[in-house]
Amino acid sequence: MKNRKNLKLTFVIALIFFCQAAHSKDLPFTRDIDHDGFPDDLEIRTGYNHRLNEALVKSNRGGKCGMIKTDLLKLAKPHNILLILDGSGSMKTALGSGTRMGLAKKILKKYIDSLPQSIRLGFVLYGKASCGEDSIELIAPIGKSNRSRINSKIDAIRPGGLTPIAMTLNRSYEYFKGIENENNTLILISDGMESCGGNPVKAIIDLKVSLINPDVFVIGLGVDRRTRRQLSQIASSSGGTYSDVKNEKDLVKAFSGFFNKLSGFYKDILCIVSQYNAYLTYETQQYNKSKSFLLRKKLMASGNLKKILEDLEQKLDRNHKERVKVKDLLIRMVKNKTAEIEEATRRFVTR
Repeated sequence: MKNRKNLKLTFVIALIFFCQAAHSKDLPFTRDIDHDGFPDDLEIRTGYNHRLNEALVKSNRGGKCGMIKTDLLKLAKPHNILLILDGSGSMKTALGSGTRMGLAKKILKKYIDSLPQSIRLGFVLYGKASCGEDSIELIAPIGKSNRSRINSKIDAIRPGGLTPIAMTLNRSYEYFKGIENENNTLILISDGMESCGGNPVKAIIDLKVSLINPDVFVIGLGVDRRTRRQLSQIASSSGGTYSDVKNEKDLVKAFSGFFNKLSGFYKDILCIVSQYNAYLTYETQQYNKSKSFLLRKKLMASGNLKKILEDLEQKLDRNHKERVKVKDLLIRMVKNKTAEIEEATRRFVTR
């Protein structure tokens, strides 16, 4: 009888996992679409919406705080930006008083010079060649001390090649390796649509629902209607922002928007933290319900399944303890970050 119960439990968990992550390499109880720290499989089994961070929503003062869509534990971690620039042959095309590439270089360097040093930056060039692996180059891995190297590399770029957007987005998993659970941003700049047979919309969705979970910004440089449609779909399908650029003023505005969103992000955190006791109440309710579920299932489980459940329980315990302690740290960190971003915005606009 006990073996039949174990078999049934194993089947149920496997079925849930298959339905939620049939096309994913994730293991059971690791996929977390809403990035709230509670795996999708577990939320479904305990009556929660696996696509919504309910503790944050309930403690959001009726929407007055804006909407943070991630686990609060991430907010005190470093902020990383990956810039991805189109280096295809069409970037030689005229735009304004120069070329698309010339304009991109000018504003990118201005943006890089204005970023706070606490933000870690990486830079990728794609479209150097045809559709092979040699079309993509990691010019600078994500890090703090690479600004001057990136700028010198930008100066040396010469357009020429095709546009493997999907391949580049898929390669981005490598570039965020080791920092998946931090605050990640991806900025994609392109003057053309996918030209190597890939599916960039699927690629960005897969990246978004992974642990990397980047904020996505897409910029279209002098694009036609078909290209605009695809690039804006890449942004919208990942909850990101698309900016259409026809001149230098548009590109400056797009990058200013990145600074403004980051500043707003930190202000929203301060608002949420002011309601932290409410957030912690709802989070604790979900934690306790999850613990009760795991306790019941562990009593019936054995072997590898029991080990999976025990590991998940330990992870939830660690996360809950950290959430209880993180309030004061968040307040200090966010106040400093808000001032830092406002100064960076001023430098970018006046430079």
